[in-house]
Amino acid sequence: MKITVVSNCQGEGLAHCLEQMNPEIVADFCIVTHLQNGTRKIDDILEECDFLFAQNSIVDSVPPEFSHKVFYFPSIAFSAFHPDMTYLRGRRKGGNVETVESLMVIYHSSIAVFGYLHGIPVDQILGFYNPYVFSRLGYIDGWDESRKLLMDEGLKAGMPLNFMFQKWEKLGCFMYSFNHPSLAVISDVAIALLKKAKIPVKNYNCSQFIQDPLRAMPVWPVYPQIAARFGLDGDYAFKRAEPHGVVDLRTFVENSYANYDNYERDSLEPLNFSIDDFNRRLDFSKPLSADKEIDIQSKRSLNPYADIPAHQFWKKSLVNVPIEEVDPVTEPKFKVDQTQKVATAGSCFAQHIARTLKSNGFNYFVTESAPGDMDAETAHLKNYGVFSARYGNIYTVRQLVQLFDRVYGFYKPEDEYWIRKDGKFIDPFRPQIEPDGFVSVEAAEKSRNQHFSAVRSMLQEMDVFIFTLGLTEGWRSRHDGAIFPVAPGVVGVEVDESRYEFINFTSEEASRDLEKFMEQLATVNPKCKVILTVSPVPLVATYEPQHALVATTYSKAVLRVTAEHARTVHSNVEYFPSYEIITGSFNQSRYFQDDLRTVTDEGVAHVMRLFLKHYIDSGGGSTKLLTSDEHVNRSLQHVSNGNKSLFDIICDEEAIAKI
Repeated sequence: MKITVVSNCQGEGLAHCLEQMNPEIVADFCIVTHLQNGTRKIDDILEECDFLFAQNSIVDSVPPEFSHKVFYFPSIAFSAFHPDMTYLRGRRKGGNVETVESLMVIYHSSIAVFGYLHGIPVDQILGFYNPYVFSRLGYIDGWDESRKLLMDEGLKAGMPLNFMFQKWEKLGCFMYSFNHPSLAVISDVAIALLKKAKIPVKNYNCSQFIQDPLRAMPVWPVYPQIAARFGLDGDYAFKRAEPHGVVDLRTFVENSYANYDNYERDSLEPLNFSIDDFNRRLDFSKPLSADKEIDIQSKRSLNPYADIPAHQFWKKSLVNVPIEEVDPVTEPKFKVDQTQKVATAGSCFAQHIARTLKSNGFNYFVTESAPGDMDAETAHLKNYGVFSARYGNIYTVRQLVQLFDRVYGFYKPEDEYWIRKDGKFIDPFRPQIEPDGFVSVEAAEKSRNQHFSAVRSMLQEMDVFIFTLGLTEGWRSRHDGAIFPVAPGVVGVEVDESRYEFINFTSEEASRDLEKFMEQLATVNPKCKVILTVSPVPLVATYEPQHALVATTYSKAVLRVTAEHARTVHSNVEYFPSYEIITGSFNQSRYFQDDLRTVTDEGVAHVMRLFLKHYIDSGGGSTKLLTSDEHVNRSLQHVSNGNKSLFDIICDEEAIAKI
């Protein structure tokens, strides 16, 4: 089997990996510049190979008749470890414009280039390599943007990288430079390509024993102050291309300055940063002359909190502010308009958002509706319209991941139905959607098949998905890991302790599960936006041998960290702070009823008012929040019997308290 890899320099290591992963593969590497300069022809390559693995840059060159042979992968670039790297062009004195080389081949330090262009002596520019300057230049906080760009590149190539990236993070610094990844990264991309092409992977760990061609190239150091941000050890050791050795920062900058003297100063042009931007960030309002004194020490002493907005101070944003005016929402990444299909899932609290959207004329997306002859109260009790599909409460992220796998046929749990003590059948994953139970296995299966079809439609068509994270505690099958919303005994099923066990997910597990779902969602609906919330409602009970308050605090902390991680690493994920609004000390417990669990109408109204204010695009008009009574009255216009039980919040967890 012949596979040709067409890409930048990352393709050589990838070709080596492919050959080691399956001995039947013969891999040929063609650097993309050979296509650009006509040395090789894409048609000839496609005629000769069985498969072509290529980066996105050639997508327009592939003839349609060969498209079945071609599988794309992203170019891996990630600058958070090495934000100071740049390329440089200039006109050599008496010569032509060219790429300026350095001891690190064609890589340069942006700070050194900035210093040279401003006439700052070497001794003084070396003082710029400090935390204050790095912070002002954005070097310290480049992780999120770098990750976003990498994830976007993966999606463009049809290869979501979210799950792989979690693995790479654990490697420490997984990049030799901003555009040269380690072989462990390239190996994961190779595995993903073989799986896309349905080619067996026989050896998964080849990166541990084959030569890494990119490691022989320059290795840029992770500066100590930047490394500390990521929990790593850093240095200023500039490793040159083999067989050359290592030089320190002073040597590298001195050599760079000497080399720049060979070029016309005004022609020197960095290719991926702006001198004007550096001037602005470092408070240099105009270019500096060589004889102007630069007082960098005085700039270091500036209080970094001096210019931050009022909402970032506790006192200014919370103390002496009327409770109903507290607004912890900052600028959202996106808004929702009335034409977009908005779906919801999660814990009980998610139902408030669904009602707000429906009551204000937005397109609340429901794919599993009640039969036409079913009255509204019965439909509500059977969970029709409570969420976008009839899945009941999805309390844990693992439930959400398994739901996706089940509806697309990737996972079939052993527990297909449970038998209640009254002989009726229930769906283990939706134990209370049929209060009277199913009369037969066939009826349960029919309902499940209809449900799966509805969930697939929802996942593929929704524009916005609102998911409320509710619990970390759950119950799991010891046989196949299936997660259930409640323990078997809670819903009238005999508990076999050899078959089921309690689980309390950790922060790492919850975050990994949410990353897995985001990767899954991207495969069927890459344009979908996600709004995450954390339920403010405490646990009904904990199975942990500890106080319910301690268990609740742990659970909410894990879920909050999970949501924050997803928000920071995904450009299409937003976090809405309903949890903070309800539980924050500023409201002095006014937002809970006497049971200290049930959220008051006043609290719900505060949350929904801010949701509408910040996330709803009303097309330039003002969006008015309906009061709780107005929600009921408007909904009752469509309900002939006027039974307000239709507006009860449905929670599977509440069944625990009925034991």
